[in-house]
Amino acid sequence: MKKFTLILLSLLLIFVFAGCNAEEQESKTEDKGKESATTETATTETTGTNENEDQKHNHDHEYNPEEPTAEDVCHFCNMKIYTEDEEMGVFTAQAVKEDGTHVYFDDSGCLLNAQRKFNEEYVKEWVRDFNTNEWIEADSAVVVKADVQTPMKYGYAFFKDEEGAKPYLENAALNAALANWDEIDQEAETRYQKKMQKEAEMKNGSMDNQESMDMEM
Repeated sequence: MKKFTLILLSLLLIFVFAGCNAEEQESKTEDKGKESATTETATTETTGTNENEDQKHNHDHEYNPEEPTAEDVCHFCNMKIYTEDEEMGVFTAQAVKEDGTHVYFDDSGCLLNAQRKFNEEYVKEWVRDFNTNEWIEADSAVVVKADVQTPMKYGYAFFKDEEGAKPYLENAALNAALANWDEIDQEAETRYQKKMQKEAEMKNGSMDNQESMDMEM
């Protein structure tokens, strides 16, 4: 009888210990799962915060125009860049690339054709106000087409607002009219295509001359 009782007690203890171990193991698993979830949430929040900070930094970054020097040349046509104190300097334009590099243009059409030639997009673009010579953002400038001499003969002047452009629009001698960047772009593209065609013809002509010389030798 005592032997039987001891066997029962032993079995009971085994079940008790087994149950405790199972509960302890389940508790550890739950704690580990909670810890993993907490870590993942924290990581996600940190990543999201960093991305938001980067976006905020890019959004808040201010690009400002810079004055060209006498050594600068047009990014598109390599012609002279006129500075602020020169008469033609009022037609100088500039842009900034994504890496922060400033590039300059002697005339408005060159700014547009440079994007074609180099397949570039600019973060920001500026032109000069015809009245004050101050830099103004290109996309907000009032564009006027007139009989004015510009470095590459595009004939476009820019103004901060329509009030500033009014005296020129009312000047019959200037034959001035409101325009827009699309009109400049169309003219610039036409010139660019002609330039490319002429260069191709000259190249082909040189090749034909070379072939003729080869045949004569």
